[in-house]
Amino acid sequence: MKKIISTIAVIAVFAIVIVFCFISVLSQKNTEYREKADFEQIEEVVTEEETRAIKTPIILNTDDEEAVVELSNQSSETITYYQPHSVSDLLSMNPDCFGWISIAGTNISYPVMHTPDNPQKYLNKSFYGDYSQSGVPFLDSRCIEDSSNLIIYGHNMNNGTMFADLCNYTYYSYFTQHPTVVLETKNCVSVYTVFAVMKVKSDDDWYRFITADTKRDYDCKIKYAKEHSLYDTGITPVYNKPLLTLSTCYGGNSDNRILVLAVEN
Repeated sequence: MKKIISTIAVIAVFAIVIVFCFISVLSQKNTEYREKADFEQIEEVVTEEETRAIKTPIILNTDDEEAVVELSNQSSETITYYQPHSVSDLLSMNPDCFGWISIAGTNISYPVMHTPDNPQKYLNKSFYGDYSQSGVPFLDSRCIEDSSNLIIYGHNMNNGTMFADLCNYTYYSYFTQHPTVVLETKNCVSVYTVFAVMKVKSDDDWYRFITADTKRDYDCKIKYAKEHSLYDTGITPVYNKPLLTLSTCYGGNSDNRILVLAVEN
C-alpha cells in the first residue's frame, strides 16, 4: 500500500510540474502576443499613408576609397522606398523617443528610445513605461544624433519580434535580400547599407566606438569590422560616413551578440 501511495504521490508531483510549465508557457506566449499587438497599434497610429522614396548615393562593392561613395560615369543615386512614420507624433506620445527604425521585408519596424540619464530604461519597459519583456529598441546613452557610430540595442525575442531577425544576417543570402536600414528621426531620414556582420561578446571593442576623431581611427575601426565580419559584403565605408550598429543577443550564452553594421548612403 505504501508503495502505491508513493507512486501516486510521484505521479501527482509530475502532473503539477507539467501543469505549471504549461501555464508558464501559455502566459509567456500571451505576453509576447500582447506586446506585439501594442507595437502594431503604435505603428498604426504613426504610420503615414503613402510610401515615400528617397534618393541616396550608390555605395559601390569595392575597397577603393576614392570610388566607394559614388559612381563616376553613371548615375550616382539610387532610390530607396520606405514607409514613413510621424516622429513628431511619437515624440508627443513619449518624449524619450529618438525615432523609428525599419528594415523592409523583416519584422524590424519599431520606435527607438534614447535616455542618456537612464541608459537601460527601456530594456524591460514598454513604449508607455510599463513593465515589458520585449522592451523597446534603444540608442546607446553615449550617442547623439551626429555621432560617428549610432549603436541601437534590441531584444532577440522567441516569437521573432524585436531584433530577432538580425540573427538571419549570419547568412549572406539574407544580407543580399535585406541590405538597407532606414532610420527616421525628427531631423531627417537616413538610409544605411549593411557592410559587415559580426558575432562578438558583450564586451567587444566595437561597443566602445562612438566617435572617430581622426581618419586613422575611423579606418582602423572599419578594418577591424571587415576582418571580423562573417562574410565580405564588398563595401568599405570611407571616413566621415556615419555608421549604424544594430545589436542583439543570440544563442544560449548571455554574452553572445550579433552586430549588424551599416554605413549611411
